[in-house]
Amino acid sequence: MGTEKNIFFSNKRNFLFFKIFLWICAGFAFINFSVIIPTTSLDLIKELIVFLGLICVINLHTSYLYQLFSKKKKLFYIILLTSSIIICALFEVFFFSENINNVYCFLDKRKIYLHILGYTIIRDLALFIVFFWVEYFNRLIYSYHIKEKIHQAEIALLIEKQEFEKNFSRKKLLPHYFFNILEHINMDALRNNSEFELINKIKFILYYFLVDAEKDRIELDKELAFYKYYIELEAFRHRKNISVDFNILGKTEDFTIIPLLFEPIINNAMKYTKHDGKGWVNIIVDALCFPILKFYCKNNFSHHPISNITSTESGLKILEQRLELCYKNKHALIITQDDDLYDVALTIEVI
Repeated sequence: MGTEKNIFFSNKRNFLFFKIFLWICAGFAFINFSVIIPTTSLDLIKELIVFLGLICVINLHTSYLYQLFSKKKKLFYIILLTSSIIICALFEVFFFSENINNVYCFLDKRKIYLHILGYTIIRDLALFIVFFWVEYFNRLIYSYHIKEKIHQAEIALLIEKQEFEKNFSRKKLLPHYFFNILEHINMDALRNNSEFELINKIKFILYYFLVDAEKDRIELDKELAFYKYYIELEAFRHRKNISVDFNILGKTEDFTIIPLLFEPIINNAMKYTKHDGKGWVNIIVDALCFPILKFYCKNNFSHHPISNITSTESGLKILEQRLELCYKNKHALIITQDDDLYDVALTIEVI
């Protein structure tokens, strides 16, 4: 059975019925411990009027005034609460002054009134305390219920995130990309034997992709090193027909991010820029203001509009899903397309 069904007071209707029942019980106690025990129907009506007035004052305090003043103006609220109890007691004593005079006509009026007023204040204070406690208990239960729902939502989100990350298409980069790189290296190796540096870069990318990228968070320095080698290998594959400007601003060692976060953006930029010697990609990583990390990528392109390319849509959709799961309400992704330019701006808060 779910949490909502287990917690009786988490249901507002149930709590309302409980309060009505409690008020009925309090009404019987109030009449039996009143200033003057009602002996006539007129006295009973007077008691009900006083009791209904007291209900209104207590509900006003528990439902509104307490939340309004208790946190910021505690002293003012204590004075207001004390005044309310005294006024309610004075009103009741005044309302029944004729009855008091008739019953206690042979006793000292001043002492009798002080005694009855003190008794009434104590009784009204007890009612206030009971209903404050009930309201506090209800809010405590409701707060627990809300926290439980938030906790369940966080667990569900975590499971969803784990499943998504598990199924995250890292294969999107691997097969065709490395096959193409290795084919170019193989062709160049037939002409010379100076491919040691390229093999080391591939080795770094493979290790990063297969080991480091499996972590929940990765140092930004290592992530940027991956992109640096990735861009160099892409430029090599395209015979250096692409001009790439990669600028890093600020201290990146303070940042950690989810692995391969910028890969869909950089991959699309390298893939769809012009490959006729006029293609260019401009990348800026702004780490000047911790914990805000800004990433900009702009390129020209020669294909059909990017929004119509299925693979690009798929990559950006995965990116948006990862941002929503890992940086919910802490990210902003803006994509702008103008003529033959494609501009992506991503801002995330890493904490």
